[in-house]
Amino acid sequence: MGIPSSRWRSAAPAVVLGAAVACAVSVQREIQLGADYAAEIDRTMPVVHDAAVQAALDQAVRPVLAVAVRRDLPWTFRVVNTADVNAFAVPGGHIYVTRGLIEHTTSYDQLAGVLGHEIGHVDLRHSASHMEKAQAASLGVNLGYILLGRQPGQTESTALNIAASVIFAKFSRDDEREADHAAVRYLTRTGINPGGMTDMFNILRQLEGRQPDAIAQFFASHPMTDDRITDVGRMIAADTAAQRAVHTGVRDRPVFHDLRRAVRALPPPPIPAHQPGRE
Repeated sequence: MGIPSSRWRSAAPAVVLGAAVACAVSVQREIQLGADYAAEIDRTMPVVHDAAVQAALDQAVRPVLAVAVRRDLPWTFRVVNTADVNAFAVPGGHIYVTRGLIEHTTSYDQLAGVLGHEIGHVDLRHSASHMEKAQAASLGVNLGYILLGRQPGQTESTALNIAASVIFAKFSRDDEREADHAAVRYLTRTGINPGGMTDMFNILRQLEGRQPDAIAQFFASHPMTDDRITDVGRMIAADTAAQRAVHTGVRDRPVFHDLRRAVRALPPPPIPAHQPGRE
C-alpha cells in the first residue's frame, strides 16, 4: 500500500501486514517490531489522541476482538486524522482506521467488517509473514517517501527509517480472501450482520469513481476485485449461521454514531507537508 498521492501519506499503510507466519519470526519479535512501528506512526502521522474518539472506538471494536484467536498481543486501535479512506494493521496487533473511512461508513456493521478484516490479518499472522520476507530480501522502501510524497532528505531519512517497507507491503489476493473470511466468522459469532462487509465494498466502489485520490491507498494495499466481493457473498450464502446473522444480526449501534460525532468534532485533518507542484 504505498502509492504516493497529494494527500497525507498517513493513509498509505492501508490494512497492512498480517498472516501465515514464517516461523522465523517469534511472537516476541513481532511484538517488539510492532511497538517500534506504532511509535513511529504516532510520531510521524496525525494519530488522534482524543478521549471521546478513543473510548468510542474501543467500545465499537470490543465485540469483534473478543472472538479473535490471538491472546498473545497487546491489541491497540487508533484513528488517523486524514480524509483518505483507509485502514491498516502493523505487527503486534496495532490497527488504524482513518477519519475518512469512519466518515464514509453509514452503519456499525460496515465499520465492524473493516475492523474484523484487519484483526483477521493479524490473527492469521500475515504481517509476520511479510516481516520475514522483507528481512530476507532486505527491502527498504522509505516511509518518508510515502509520507512526504517525495524522496526525503538525509536528515528526514534518518528520522523516518525505523518504519520499513513491510508496513506498506501489499497483501496477496489469498491474504485478502482469508482476512475477509475471518471477518465474516467474527461478525457471525458476535451476532453482527456480516452483510455489512458487502455494503462497505459497495461504498468503496462508489468512492473509487467519485474520489479516486481519497481511495487510492486502500485499493493499493487491498485488491478490490469482483471475485473477492463475490467470494464474501458466497461464503455467507453457504453458512447457515451467517445467513441468519444477515437477517437478524446487529446492523447499527449507538456507539458507532458516538464515534462519528467525536471524529467530526476533531480539528480538520492537517495539510500534507508536500504536494506535487508545490515546493
